[in-house]
Amino acid sequence: MKGDATKVENLEKRSADREVLLGKVEKERDDAVDDAKAREENEKIAAELARARDEGKKVADDLAQARGETEELKKRADELKQETEGLKQQNEELELSSAQVLAAGFDAALEQVACQYPELDLSMVSICNEVVDGKIVPSED
Repeated sequence: MKGDATKVENLEKRSADREVLLGKVEKERDDAVDDAKAREENEKIAAELARARDEGKKVADDLAQARGETEELKKRADELKQETEGLKQQNEELELSSAQVLAAGFDAALEQVACQYPELDLSMVSICNEVVDGKIVPSED
């Protein structure tokens, strides 16, 4: 019986050792499953990061393009502003020239009337006057 008791003790010890070993194996299996899940999660995160980097690069490219277009538009706006200033100056010169031509034409017409009718009093006749109720009066403008 003593031999049986020793066998039982040995079997119990082996069983306990196997329980410990089984616990270690189960822990390693759980750790391996956790590692696999972590790797899978890391792969997902890495894919999201790659997509985010691609999107960031696209946004940066779009921003650079927009800045370039903005610079081009600023240059074009400056060119148009200069053209506008030039056109304003040309318009002012044209208005002045037109006024001078009109005044010279009016003066030439007055000279012709004075030549044709020397006895006529043309002192009130002016490009700046107007006729109101049959009389020449200074313009209100």
